[in-house]
Amino acid sequence: MSMSKREKTLAGIVGGIAVLIAGQWTWSSIQAGFQAKEDQIASLQKKVDDQSLEVAKGELSKKKIDKVTPRSISKRDEIAISDYERWLIEVAERVNLADPATTLQSASPPGKDGFQFVKFQLRGTGTIEDVTNLLYEYHSKPFLHRITSLSVAPAGAQKKDLDRLSVTLQSEVMSIPSAQEIQPTLQSDYTLLAKSLDDYQNSIVGRNLFSPPNNPPKLSTSRNVDAVRGLRIDYAPDAKDPDAHHFISYRMEGEVPEGITIDPQTGKLNGAIRELGDYQFSIIATDSGFPAKSATQLVTIRVKEPPVPPPPERKFDVASQSKLTGLVTGKNGAEGWVFSRTDGKTFKLKEGDEMKLGDVSGKVKKVGATYMVVETDGKEWTIGIDEIVSDAFKRGQVD
Repeated sequence: MSMSKREKTLAGIVGGIAVLIAGQWTWSSIQAGFQAKEDQIASLQKKVDDQSLEVAKGELSKKKIDKVTPRSISKRDEIAISDYERWLIEVAERVNLADPATTLQSASPPGKDGFQFVKFQLRGTGTIEDVTNLLYEYHSKPFLHRITSLSVAPAGAQKKDLDRLSVTLQSEVMSIPSAQEIQPTLQSDYTLLAKSLDDYQNSIVGRNLFSPPNNPPKLSTSRNVDAVRGLRIDYAPDAKDPDAHHFISYRMEGEVPEGITIDPQTGKLNGAIRELGDYQFSIIATDSGFPAKSATQLVTIRVKEPPVPPPPERKFDVASQSKLTGLVTGKNGAEGWVFSRTDGKTFKLKEGDEMKLGDVSGKVKKVGATYMVVETDGKEWTIGIDEIVSDAFKRGQVD
């Protein structure tokens, strides 16, 4: 049966569509193949890149290991333990740590990477300066080691032990697989530390590790002391310690005059000087804190002749018949009114006025609210209201 023209046209269209579909499928298959190849190439390239990165990391790690290998202890256990323990003792003795002793804490077996750790404990006693020196020497030695703990405590309760410390140092040192059995001698490298030993000493030594910082005693820097030739000196420095529970001890330095001693507990000077002149020396006041702090006072002793004995007392003295009757403030300022029964007069004395009552004379230095101060031959004496002038003068000479 022959197809009509219309049927032939439809058949041609259907055939064309089929060819297009087949071509599309073929092209998609070809593209999928190319994409699979590209993905495979990209995957292989990533593996190559990853392997190259690992190789680079390995080379970098090897360089680092090669660089630190000289810092490792021996890879042989008994040699490593012996060498490092000997070094710890040598350092402790070099910094004057007393009774140094070491203990092997542990020696772990090598791990999967071949690295091994050995732990030691170092003990001893010393001052804060010794401990600072120990830490400085430890960190200047470029071993592959570190301090895992450091304990510092007072070595004793006695005063003589206040500056002594009990030290316990825990150290961990590492051995690496590339180390030799007999490692080359490793020299200290002080450039590894940020500061010099003196800088560390200045920052650390002189500090109290167990309580607030100790303050020095408070003491005047200088003092002049008048003394009479051949008579006992009466002077003691008045040092005060701002820290509770501290006591102060005293000593003298310099050209101390012959015959003079000091009480170490009170600071009181004892003895007498036989020769006239000025004598200068220092008194050092030191507290019992840790570390101890001191203050210095420069003392000047001026030795003079004994005063001239007063003249014999007369049976009748004008001063014994005079007394201070009033202290007033008027238009002329403050005045002391002294009434003399002998003369029947009241002397109104201001500051700077001269007073002459029989054998008693002097210059008025001050007129207060309840007393008046008079200076006679360089020495001041005080007279109170309603007090007899001669009585006040005699009392002033004794005082």
